[in-house]
Amino acid sequence: MSEHDPSYPVVAPIHPDHVEILGDPAFTDSCREVRRLTLLDTPRLANLWSLCRMCDATGTIIEVGSFRGGGALHLSNSSPDRRIIVCDSFAGFAELDATLDRGFGKHMFTDNRREDVERLFEERGRDAIVLAGFFPASAAGVEIGQISFAHVDVDVYRATKETLDFLAPLMMPRSLMVLDDFHRGAEGVEQAVAEFVADHQDFVAFPLFPGQALLVKRTWFDR
Repeated sequence: MSEHDPSYPVVAPIHPDHVEILGDPAFTDSCREVRRLTLLDTPRLANLWSLCRMCDATGTIIEVGSFRGGGALHLSNSSPDRRIIVCDSFAGFAELDATLDRGFGKHMFTDNRREDVERLFEERGRDAIVLAGFFPASAAGVEIGQISFAHVDVDVYRATKETLDFLAPLMMPRSLMVLDDFHRGAEGVEQAVAEFVADHQDFVAFPLFPGQALLVKRTWFDR
């Protein structure tokens, strides 16, 4: 534990016994496959895996903010027959708010290439589209279709807000959105989520451990 910040101690570590998803060979194989391609830890990968599988299997999966493609590949591994759209600027951040985004810098998340991410899906024969550029402008002219699961990992205020506003009308009745870096010091993400649910009364937000938000469309509960 010496490499971790002592201000955030893990007082009661997670005990893996009888945690069913950790006994799922497909899940653990995927975690091993992507561990050098993502900054997501096992609990967050477990949330993505389980929640993506709960959604309407006829809809598209989308990840916005893919970096080296590990999170997107993990989602594709959870549902390999579904179409996935993988989005990243491949150029770091477009705009940072001096107050809300002060934990981030323009030099971050630039060590990635579109070709490398595309190769991950081509080699596995997946139905994937990789979009380069700042989302949602990068989606101009692209047939996105109906989305049943979205993973938004763009870290900062404006990118999060614009992404959520763009995705909202595309989400299917049985759909979910998961955002990374919620309650993890990314004030811009928290502000964007608060504004989004205030503007879109058909969505409700819940925190997920460790450091994600779950946005649920209220139609999920319709019978």
